[in-house]
Amino acid sequence: MAADDASTSSHRRQADGGFGLRALAALSVLVSGVIAFVLASSALELVREELHHNCGMRPPGSEGAGTWICSDEIGYLSIAGILAIGLLAVVLVGSVIALLVRHDRPARLALVILAALSTAWILGLTWYGSSTQVQDQYAPLTGTEYWVGAVGPAAVVSAIGLAVGMVSLQPTRPRSWILGIGATVLLIVAVVLQPGLSLNLLPAAGLLAAAVVRGVSAGTTSGRVTLAAARRDR
Repeated sequence: MAADDASTSSHRRQADGGFGLRALAALSVLVSGVIAFVLASSALELVREELHHNCGMRPPGSEGAGTWICSDEIGYLSIAGILAIGLLAVVLVGSVIALLVRHDRPARLALVILAALSTAWILGLTWYGSSTQVQDQYAPLTGTEYWVGAVGPAAVVSAIGLAVGMVSLQPTRPRSWILGIGATVLLIVAVVLQPGLSLNLLPAAGLLAAAVVRGVSAGTTSGRVTLAAARRDR
C-alpha cells in the first residue's frame, strides 16, 4: 500500500514538473513574439529603405535622377498585414504546441519545423518582393541583388541555425541541449545582422528555445522514471 502511495506521489511530481517546463517553453515563444512586435517597424524600414519594394529610380538626366521614389506608407499596409499575420500565426501555434503537446519528442520536432517555416516565410516573402516589386531598370543593381546584399548574410546564418536545430533533435543529452542553444543563438545573430527580419526570425528563435526546454523536460522525466523504477525494484 505504501509502495502504491509512493508511486502515485512520484507520478504527480512528474506531471507537475512536466507542466512547469511546458509552460516555460510556451512563455519563451510568447516573449519572443512580443519583442518581435515591438521591433516591427524595422521590417518596413527593410522593405522600403534597403530592398526598395514599391520604389523606382528616376532615369538619368531627369530631375532627381539617381534617387528612389517610393510609395507612401499606405502602400505598405498590405506588406505589414501579411508579415503581422505570419507573426501571429507562428506565435499562437508555437505556444499551443509548447504547452499542450504532452510528448516531448513530437513537440520538439513540431517546434523546430515551425521555426523553419517562420524563417522561410520572411526570407521567401522578401525575395519575392525584391524580384517583382522593385522598379530597378535605372538602378545600379537589380532588386534581387539588393536582397542578396541586405538579407543574404542573415539568410545564410539562419539556415545554418535551423540545420543545427534539426540535428539537436537527436536524443543524445547533453549534446542535444547544447546544439539547441547554439541554434537559438544563431537565429539571434541573424537578427543582429539584419534587424528588419526580426518580425519572424525572433519568434523562430523563441521556438528553438522552446524546443530546448522541452528537451530538458524529456531528460528530467526520463530520469525520474528511471529513479522511480529503481526504488520499486528495491
